[in-house]
Amino acid sequence: MRKLYTLLLVVLLTGIGLEGYSKSYYNSISNNFGGLFPHPGMRMQGRYKAIEEDRLVDENATMATAMGLDTMNITCTAYRYQLRLANLNNKQGKTRSIKNPMTGQKTIITNTEWGLVFNRDDNGNYCAVVLSCDNSTPFDDITDERTMQISLIQRMNNEVTELANKRLTRGVSLEDELNTISVDVDDRHVSVSVGKNELEHVFEAQIERPVGTVRVGYLVGPGASVSIERAVLTIENEQQVAATSTTWTREALDEYFAQSADPVEGYWKYLDRDMQDDWLKLGGRYTLAVVRADDGYDIIYIDGAQVKKSQWQSGMLKGHIKKTVFSGNYDLMWIDATMEPISEDTYATIENGIILSLYFPVYKSQVRFAKVIDTDS
Repeated sequence: MRKLYTLLLVVLLTGIGLEGYSKSYYNSISNNFGGLFPHPGMRMQGRYKAIEEDRLVDENATMATAMGLDTMNITCTAYRYQLRLANLNNKQGKTRSIKNPMTGQKTIITNTEWGLVFNRDDNGNYCAVVLSCDNSTPFDDITDERTMQISLIQRMNNEVTELANKRLTRGVSLEDELNTISVDVDDRHVSVSVGKNELEHVFEAQIERPVGTVRVGYLVGPGASVSIERAVLTIENEQQVAATSTTWTREALDEYFAQSADPVEGYWKYLDRDMQDDWLKLGGRYTLAVVRADDGYDIIYIDGAQVKKSQWQSGMLKGHIKKTVFSGNYDLMWIDATMEPISEDTYATIENGIILSLYFPVYKSQVRFAKVIDTDS
């Protein structure tokens, strides 16, 4: 399954890296959790870390939040990291007693935290997606509602800032079962998705990437016991970014369209969609330019991105339509969010010279664009 640029595919939680990225690095029982578990085991200062059955388990009985970092150094600015994990100490009504080794004082932890860490540098700067569950009225069976709090935090220069948060009541395990956390990261933004059986896009935020190499991993709050089934790090192929480059600029397009008599050429803006949300979700309301090229027309991205918006710049190639023997019908090649071309079972139509429809039958979805008559779009 692929994630389209205009259409954000709801990926089943298989942990398979997206095609169009250069390489995915897996940590699971099949490789003894690789870089996440470089030592055969440890039990020290309130931490217990070991492989139990097919999971990596890290239990934190200290007063401080702990991290388990992958040994791989990430040099590129764009990557995806996914964790399939559970908090074994997240059962409703379960508490943990944490003893301070310095004072001997005990603290009762009711709602333990766990999550995913990314952009961690050697100076202690990092970002993290932190999960925790609680109950609104735990002693009232009628009005009580259990929810998951999802927070995005950034620690930079010893200051911790919450960048975004959201509460979920559905689509996630609110107890001690597995959830998947996924982050799509570039040099200025992160897109966060969470889910039990299907990923749900939670929020996007601007972030500040530390200078130099960074690492990823998981977070274990005081009293939490994290059980990891799988971790996948996917590094973007920068060669594919170069492959989408064109010489078109907005100024050059304006000048070219002012002289064009071709009714297909011009600017096209997002109009509407017909989608099966279980398969695809809209990733933005886009403005495109269509210009004659080779045996058809090139589709040029102009603006409107919400998914990976910092990577897609105005003037980049977004697709190509090729004439067929049927009037108004075109073979479609589309370039998805990972800059991988998609051409299987895709086609486009132009109706009355003003409606451009892109069809993705495999995903039971289509998106329509309307011709912009005034070129000052």
